[in-house]
Amino acid sequence: MNKLLISFVARLTALSIYIVLMQSSYVFANTSEYGIEVRGQASVLVEPDSFALSIAITEQGRLTDKIRVVVDHKSNQVIAFAKQLGIKPSQINSARVSLRVVKDNATINVRGLEVNQRLPNNQKSKVFVGTNPTVQNINPQYFELSRTITVSFKNIKNYDQFLNQVIKIGVSHISPLAMSVGDTDKYYQQALALAIKNAKTKAEQIAIQSEQSLGQLVYVKELSSNHYRSRYNASTRQATASFEHNSQVGNQAINASVLVKYSIE
Repeated sequence: MNKLLISFVARLTALSIYIVLMQSSYVFANTSEYGIEVRGQASVLVEPDSFALSIAITEQGRLTDKIRVVVDHKSNQVIAFAKQLGIKPSQINSARVSLRVVKDNATINVRGLEVNQRLPNNQKSKVFVGTNPTVQNINPQYFELSRTITVSFKNIKNYDQFLNQVIKIGVSHISPLAMSVGDTDKYYQQALALAIKNAKTKAEQIAIQSEQSLGQLVYVKELSSNHYRSRYNASTRQATASFEHNSQVGNQAINASVLVKYSIE
């Protein structure tokens, strides 16, 4: 009888310990859900330090050799002036050339014309004017030759001088100026640190409003990436007038965003 009682008590004790352990495990699992989770964002303003400009020189004519001489002459003038500004040959790309046939509007082809006319003796006459259907009208063929030159700058002042000169030379198209920041990773890391700091400030404000004590940082997730896009200004077509202007590039924003979680004490 004593043995049965001892066995029953042992089993009851083991069951009690198991229940306590299960409850403790449940409480521990749910305590991880408590805390303050916020998102932090920040931006660092940076002035662009790299610029790229593309221009097109285009000529039309019946003979490709003649229009190529004109295009090459203007291209050499553009490249020569870029070198005078201290632009290195590695920063000049002039290899893109395109040639297309210019189609004129179709001419009117009169295949036949009948004219009725009364003669002085009241006799009728008929005149028919026609063309030989086997003979085809051959329209002169025109070509358009275009060369695109892209120049990279490190100084915006060089861009202003270069643009003023190429407009005087006479170019057909000026593409938007691309402005970018060189070492974006350095500025992104600064924005990332500010984003974490801003997230902590936000979490502290939430803790004060909810009458809680902010604990330790338990979780950080980077939501953004160093994805940077160059900025472009307006383009110019058929630029032939003089150009005098000191360009102002302004600042560009490098953004970062994080998700953080703090415990509550």
